[in-house]
Amino acid sequence: MRFSPAMGLFIAFSASLALAQSGGQPGAFMSYGAGARGLGMGGAFFAVADDASASYWNPAALTLLERKEFTAMQATLFAQTTLNFFTYAHPTTTKGTWAVSMTQLQSTGFEKVSITANPAGDEIVDIKNLGTFNSSERALAFSWGRDVSDKLAFGVMIKNISRVMDTSADSFNSIDIAMLNKFSKTYRAAVGIQNVFSMASGDTEDKLPLTLKFGQALSLFKGSLVFGFDIAKPQSAATQWRFGGEYWLMYWSALRFGVMGAPGIQEADFGLGIKYKDLGLDVAQGVHALGTTTRVSLTLRMGQSNKSKHDREVRDIIRQALQYFKSGYFTRAMEKLRAAMDADPGNAEIRRMVTRLQAAIDYVPDATGGEEVPTLTRRGIIAYVDGKDLRSSVNILRHAFNKDPKNDRLLSLLNMVEKEAGVSELTRKPEGPEIFTYIDQRTYDARQAIYDGKYDLAMKRAQDILDLEPNNETALEIMGSSFYLMDQKEKAKVIWEKVLEINPNNAMVKNFLRQVR
Repeated sequence: MRFSPAMGLFIAFSASLALAQSGGQPGAFMSYGAGARGLGMGGAFFAVADDASASYWNPAALTLLERKEFTAMQATLFAQTTLNFFTYAHPTTTKGTWAVSMTQLQSTGFEKVSITANPAGDEIVDIKNLGTFNSSERALAFSWGRDVSDKLAFGVMIKNISRVMDTSADSFNSIDIAMLNKFSKTYRAAVGIQNVFSMASGDTEDKLPLTLKFGQALSLFKGSLVFGFDIAKPQSAATQWRFGGEYWLMYWSALRFGVMGAPGIQEADFGLGIKYKDLGLDVAQGVHALGTTTRVSLTLRMGQSNKSKHDREVRDIIRQALQYFKSGYFTRAMEKLRAAMDADPGNAEIRRMVTRLQAAIDYVPDATGGEEVPTLTRRGIIAYVDGKDLRSSVNILRHAFNKDPKNDRLLSLLNMVEKEAGVSELTRKPEGPEIFTYIDQRTYDARQAIYDGKYDLAMKRAQDILDLEPNNETALEIMGSSFYLMDQKEKAKVIWEKVLEINPNNAMVKNFLRQVR
């Protein structure tokens, strides 16, 4: 045999710190925690994690970081046993936030002995001291998180866990996934699966346990008070829970508390955090059955706020898109807007613009040049994408179609916008002679409505013409006649007087006015 009672103490202690029910499983040290801030909250940090230690707790929460951060932690567990954690997190402006980390549990000075027994096996003949050996478990990880929308973030962690005990060594490769939902400024929740995929090599037949995790974070008093509650269910082990809180007394100092349970309370924690400019110092003390554990973390924040830089870059992309857009290069504008949406998937305004512009360019990909029809088409699409006054978009596009009544793609675009604007009667191709325009068709329809006694419909069709040509003499005549026939002579008089302002020589309208005076 090659281990001493001290080695048994080490195994028991490690299991206790990793929550006893999961002890004995490979990678159990990875359930202990990382960062004195999170550990000071009892490890209830899965949904809270908004610093570099998110690379350990929850890769989806890396999206909460605005600046580059480096964190180092050392925890003295007991004599000659330490847990170290190092991580660097790097937010990017358009590709999410990535981080690298190392977590290492190391114990030294185990006594190594060789025992010789007699052939019958009932008596020890000789015990030789072969010196000492060390035990080490280490996890190297790459984590990445990115916003999917303004509320939802996704993250993945790829890690390699290696174990070395004397001359025996093995390793595991695995993948964790997580999602973070920011329901509001005060509440968010996270779900994750650890070791969703794993592969082992070396001197082992062990497998990393599949672990389901759920966490909640509640922020009160503008972030001064934060509570976290986590539940984890490792495969073939009892459900674990953690609860903790953090209270910022002042902007530079915080107090923390927490408990770990599995299911009974295994450890109570308290901690202190201090910030000075770009430096942060966190200390946490854990109290458990085997005594106390001290953890100390140092955090350094670097560079400018990634959010400010990100917002500037997104604004630049949108500015380029609008330049193309206003010039009628809609396809190029769409490429830029999609780039902006990729950079800021949570921006609802960009998403709305992309949706509307895509609907428009399905019919009219581009509308460039200074001619009247493309100019009107461009203005109509801009008004549609803006979305504030769809009726204005309808009128402008109708005017463009009036100038080019054979343009089927323009008519299809116009009909789509009319439907969205709630127009009851869609524009159709002129049915008269080939020289008929949209104005000609509406004039014909308005007159026919008067002949049929449908005066309201006549006024509506006359108004469609006036929306495009406010001084259209014929449309004003028809509208005045409709009011007159509906026995609204004062209104008819006002309309006809406007006709004479446009054309003082209109003898027919002069005759109408004599009849109402």
